[in-house]
Amino acid sequence: MKTTDEGLSNVYIQGSRNGVKTAPALLANVTRGGGVESQHFGHVVVVEAEGRILFALGDPRFVTYIRSAAKPFQAMPLYDDAVPEIFGFRDDEMAVVMSSHNGEPKHVDAVTSILRKIGRTPQDLQCGIHPPLGAAVIQDLRRRGEKPGVLHNNCSGKHAGMLAACVNRGWPVENYLDLNHPHQQRILQAMARWAWMPANGIGVGIDGCSAPVFAMPLFNMARMYATLVSSEEMTAQRIVQTMASAPDMIAGEERFDTDVMRVTNGRLIAKIGAEGIQCLGVTGGQRLGMALKMSDGSHRAVSSVALAVLHKLGLILDAEYEQLAAYHRVPIRNHRHIETGFVEAAI
Repeated sequence: MKTTDEGLSNVYIQGSRNGVKTAPALLANVTRGGGVESQHFGHVVVVEAEGRILFALGDPRFVTYIRSAAKPFQAMPLYDDAVPEIFGFRDDEMAVVMSSHNGEPKHVDAVTSILRKIGRTPQDLQCGIHPPLGAAVIQDLRRRGEKPGVLHNNCSGKHAGMLAACVNRGWPVENYLDLNHPHQQRILQAMARWAWMPANGIGVGIDGCSAPVFAMPLFNMARMYATLVSSEEMTAQRIVQTMASAPDMIAGEERFDTDVMRVTNGRLIAKIGAEGIQCLGVTGGQRLGMALKMSDGSHRAVSSVALAVLHKLGLILDAEYEQLAAYHRVPIRNHRHIETGFVEAAI
C-alpha cells in the first residue's frame, strides 16, 4: 500500500465541490410533539478501497479520533504472529479482542479464558473499571449486590489481546500501554498502513481505556474499512470472518454493531467508537467503507444515520432495513415511559 489523497479530488461532496472543506451537515432530527426540538450535525463518508468517494455529507477531511473503531486493526499483530494458534484462542475469544462489549457473562468468560491461557490475571489489565455497557448486566450485578470489575470494561478484550501479544514476544507487560512500547509501535504501523497514511501523519492521544488512540481524516477511516473487506491478505480476511461469525461478541444484546452484522449475515461488519464514531465495511460485490462522526459526540442518532446512508446507497436490502427498524426511528420516552418523540435521520 502507498499513501494517497487521490480520493478527495474531483468528487462531488454535498455542500461543496472538489474536496473543499465544508461545515458539518445536518444528519438527524430529534422531535417532540411533531416538531423538531433538537438536531445533530456531523460528517459521513463512503469510500472504495481504491480511494474514490461514493458519498459524503459534511467534510470528509474532518480529522478526529477513531476511538474503538480501531480495534480490528489493533488486533492485526496477533494474527500476524499466529497468537491465536499459539495460545489456542477460539474465534469468540478473538472477537472479544476486537470488541466494545456489554460485559455480559459470555464476554467476561472469554476475556477470563484469554488471560488464563497466557498465564496472566485480571490484575494485569490496565483498562480501568466503568459500569457495563449492557443495561441488563448492570441490573444483574445490582440484584446480586456486586460491583462491576475490570473484566466488565468494554475494552477488556482488547487489553487481554495486547497482553497476549506481549507474552508471546517476551515483551514486558507492566508498560504495555506506553506508546513507545514495541507492541504499541507495531499497532501504530498497522494503523498507518491500512489508513494509507505515514505514521507521523497520525495523531496520537490517550483513549478512555488508557491505550493510545489515533486521529486521522474520516476519509482514511472509511478507506481502512474498505481496504479491510477487500484485502486478499490472510490477516484481514480472518478479522472480517471472525467479526462476521461472532457478532454477539463484538458488542452484545440490543447493540447496533451486533444486530447489523446478524441481520446481514456478516455482509456488513460494524464497529462503533466513542464520541459519536461509527465505521462499517461492506463485503460482497461492491466492497466499501463508511465512517461517521457526530459533531456533538452523541450516539443516540448514529445508528439512524448509518442505516439511512446504507439504505440510500442500496447497500442494505429492504428486508434487512425493516428488521433493523428499532434503530432507524428511535423512540424517546419520558420517566413514565410515555413516547414523546423520535430520533431519526435527516438524510
